[in-house]
Parts: sequence; structure tokens; C-alpha cells
Amino acid sequence: GDTWYGLSRKAHPDQEWPPTREQAEQVYLQKYWHLCRCDDFPSRIAVVLFDSAVQHGQSNAVQLLQSALGVTADGVIGPVTLNAAHQRSDLCVADFLSYRARFYSAICINNPSQTRFIRGWMRRLFLLQALVLAIREDQ
Repeated sequence: GDTWYGLSRKAHPDQEWPPTREQAEQVYLQKYWHLCRCDDFPSRIAVVLFDSAVQHGQSNAVQLLQSALGVTADGVIGPVTLNAAHQRSDLCVADFLSYRARFYSAICINNPSQTRFIRGWMRRLFLLQALVLAIREDQ
């Protein structure tokens, strides 16, 4: 569908269209980064969580993270999720990305017409992994 700065018009019907770059940045900041409390997570997890929320929605993204952390996947960020993220940040990124890969596979199983996107989705995960591995956690 119609997209601008990576935002889909369908997913943001309340947004002025087409958005300016500054408006798009605000949408990303408010509807994804802040909503997922990315500032409260270790940097590497925050980046993967943000990217997941943009692509899968906030609730799905949080549930995927929680699955990777081994906590109840209720889609709510609370002290248990935050504590687990800080204790397991080094191991969590690979697990989180693997849960996303499985999520993509389930999409394709449930809707075979989506299979044409699988290579691009997997490429996105590999590039995201390279990006987050370059992030120093003390940043």
C-alpha cells in the first residue's frame, strides 16, 4: 500500500498524508519507541524491540521479546520483563530474532501468498543482527 518514510498509510489513518520527515520521526518515536519503553531496555534489545514493533505491532513485538526472555508472553512491559531483559541482554538478541523468524514462518504457513516476502524479512533480520552486534551496550 501507500507508504512514506516507511510508514504505511493504512496503519496510520490519523496521520497527515504524506507526512514530512519530522512528522514521520515523531510517529516512530511516540507510537513505537516510547510505547514500547525502549529507553528502559539495554540498547541492543531496544533496537530489536523497536524494529519489531514497527513491523509487527507493539503487542506482538513485546510478546516475541517475552518469549525470547522466557517470561510470560502477555504483551505487557512490566518489572519482570525489564529485569529479565537486563539479566539476559547478551543472549536475548539471538533468541528474539529467532522468534521473529518463526513468526514470519507462521505467517507464510497461514497465508501462503505471503511466502514471496520471506527472503526480504529474513534479510531484514540478518541486517538487524549485524547492526545490533555493532552497538556497545554502554552507549
